[in-house]
Amino acid sequence: MEPSHAREDTIPLLSLHRADEAIGVVALIVIVFSILWGVVSRYIFPQPAAWTYELAIMAFAYLVFFGAVAGVRLGTHAAIDVLVTALPGSWQKAIAWFNYLLLAVFFLVMTVLFAWQAWTSRQVHTIALDLSRSFSYGPLALASAGMFVQHLIVERPWTVRAHRNVESLI
Repeated sequence: MEPSHAREDTIPLLSLHRADEAIGVVALIVIVFSILWGVVSRYIFPQPAAWTYELAIMAFAYLVFFGAVAGVRLGTHAAIDVLVTALPGSWQKAIAWFNYLLLAVFFLVMTVLFAWQAWTSRQVHTIALDLSRSFSYGPLALASAGMFVQHLIVERPWTVRAHRNVESLI
């Protein structure tokens, strides 16, 4: 049996379908070079670059949240369902619906809260880069909305859920 993520590997990284992964890759590159430049500037130049820490923190948040969008889309989050599988089928279906609705509400709440935070902090600026805090919170609202959409697309409690990666130990 072929793994279900094989089709995902044929889609180019720089496509709209995998934009979440591309943003994560760029964020990881920014983190590495920002921290590297911070270390180099600290030991080589008389005045270290103060902006590297802020940039790395922002890029790390992007990496985590857009990586979570990809994780929801690919179904790579860990699921420990030993107790649920021991329950009768009707209970399993009820738990699947409860989880589906709970996560949908959670992603919506995160989207609204990050959007609100981006709006209210638009006049507040970071110390070193002098960027609006909206650059920190706005993309997180977008990523939370992406998690919501991917959750609605991928998770289907009205069907029987097959394991997505049969070779996985989890």
